[in-house]
Amino acid sequence: MGQADVLKKYREMEIKTSSPAKLILILYNEAIKCLNRAKEKIKVKNVEESNDLLIRAQKIIRELMCSLNLKVGEIATRWYSLYEYIYYRLIQANLQKDVQVIDEALDLLKPLRDAWIKAMEEVNENRN
Repeated sequence: MGQADVLKKYREMEIKTSSPAKLILILYNEAIKCLNRAKEKIKVKNVEESNDLLIRAQKIIRELMCSLNLKVGEIATRWYSLYEYIYYRLIQANLQKDVQVIDEALDLLKPLRDAWIKAMEEVNENRN
């Protein structure tokens, strides 16, 4: 079994054994990773790989949208709207192969991820 296979198995196990909160964090991290890699691919004119990475990031954003419980109130609705905007911008970035649009999406995603981490830490502190 090669290193790539070992890493894939590890990721699968991590996903299967993670809490819902941890899964959201995994999604954020994966989206950010895909967008950073897509920027690199665009810079070297690798259209096919940048397309694949941007589509993967779009799928992750859709998953984040689906993870929201819109019945809990206005905050979920606002996050949904923000995810929707990011999703729309990623489509534009992919069509235009525009690194600046990807940077805009990253500038929106990173603080959301950081806020999620902070919320997870606060929940863990309150449990102790």
